[in-house]
Amino acid sequence: MFKKILENVATRIMFIIYVSIILITGFFIVFGYYSQLNLQELRQYDRLEAIVATVATQIDGDEHQKMMEDHILKDNIKTNDENMTYHHLQSQLENAAIVNGLKKPIYTMVFNEDSAFFEFGVTSDPEPYFRHSYVNYPQILLDSMDVGASIPSYESENGEWLSAFYPIKNSRGETVALLEADVEFTGFIEDVQREYLNETLIAIGVIILMAVFLIPYTRKILREEELRKEQARIQAAIIKEKNADITDSINYALKIQSAIPPPLTDFENLFPESFVFFKPKDIVAGDFYFLEEFQGHVYVAVADCTGHGVPGAMVSVICSNALSYVVHDANITDPGKILDAVTDIVIKKFATSPDGIKDGMDVCLCKIDVKNRKIEYAGANNALYIIKSGGEFESIKPDKQPIGQFDFRKPFTTHHLQLEEKDSIYLFTDGFADQFGGTKGKKLKYKPFKNELISSNDQPLQNQSAILDKFFEEWKGDYEQVDDVCVIGVRL
Repeated sequence: MFKKILENVATRIMFIIYVSIILITGFFIVFGYYSQLNLQELRQYDRLEAIVATVATQIDGDEHQKMMEDHILKDNIKTNDENMTYHHLQSQLENAAIVNGLKKPIYTMVFNEDSAFFEFGVTSDPEPYFRHSYVNYPQILLDSMDVGASIPSYESENGEWLSAFYPIKNSRGETVALLEADVEFTGFIEDVQREYLNETLIAIGVIILMAVFLIPYTRKILREEELRKEQARIQAAIIKEKNADITDSINYALKIQSAIPPPLTDFENLFPESFVFFKPKDIVAGDFYFLEEFQGHVYVAVADCTGHGVPGAMVSVICSNALSYVVHDANITDPGKILDAVTDIVIKKFATSPDGIKDGMDVCLCKIDVKNRKIEYAGANNALYIIKSGGEFESIKPDKQPIGQFDFRKPFTTHHLQLEEKDSIYLFTDGFADQFGGTKGKKLKYKPFKNELISSNDQPLQNQSAILDKFFEEWKGDYEQVDDVCVIGVRL
């Protein structure tokens, strides 16, 4: 039979064609396997880089840094529910691992300069391995801490891995930790082999049945694979670019917003005994403070705009500009009338919105005659606290309406106050009193805030900012900061 096939020119040609097809098929099977292996490895790196870059930018670097600074010993945190910050971050990482189909935990690390080792922070794994040392780490972790990178296939005491990492930064832009995601190389190889074996068996069956269409079909598959590879790279690049754009935009918004409030040196020059305690919740804030010296008087205000973060910051720009315009350009000097004029401007600004935005602000505004210690005060939902030199406390109530759209609006009231030497005034937003914390996780409220001001009133006023910060952080503990905080104190 075989001899007859060879003797016949047509069958011999067919035989040669089929043998050639088998050899070419064998070559493409081997070549295709290694191409698929390389392609899948590149895909894994692109996928891991995109995952860690996306998740790392969502992690609050300040919270993570504080947690690590508060827990410096190995296994200080033994369960996920032991620390609220750890629990929050662990849930965040666990969700990321599930959504992205990661089989191995995703985790954070910090570099211990004393031991020259990395130490594990938060992991998506249910069991913490807090501050366990990572001794035989790849050098690229140190070399690229501030930018992130993928780690070429490497071996550790726990096996061979494909990995990628990305920096976690705090509000000052400092790298405080790394976020890493891994794929076990052995499992990765098995997955590729299993996937490719199925494709190879199907391909062989198709080759046997339709040898004539094998080469065009193979070329088509290779083209499609190359297209999918390129699309995966483009998607990863888009994700990275968008994350970078968002972070850059927020940081640039911080620069813009930082140019709005007056320098602290202006407070020191106008009020030698004063402090400004300003603690935003996010990179940018909805709270702002205001200071202007105009026509022999000093105008001081503390304002809380609707929201916090980027939305609050955008509202704060509008409200701050409106307040500055009314004081400087509208020639209105009475605080109550100033707030009335600012309200008109804010309502007019937001009236053009198609969605009917009703944002605005709560504010405490004081006009101060420093020489004669006379104060004119008007407030929109924000009171003014006064502590006399002898320790007596007085709260001047505000009008119960905001700066902005309000159904029962009325003219703002101006209160005229005569202070004595060494009397102190305090302007503040609600962020301090609204903070959750303590042993029961409740709101602080205004009474403890007031008591803290009274108890520290015998201190130099410049020291009160640090005293308030310490009190706030001890009360907050491991709870998340809920709002922007701004307190200004002035002693006349």
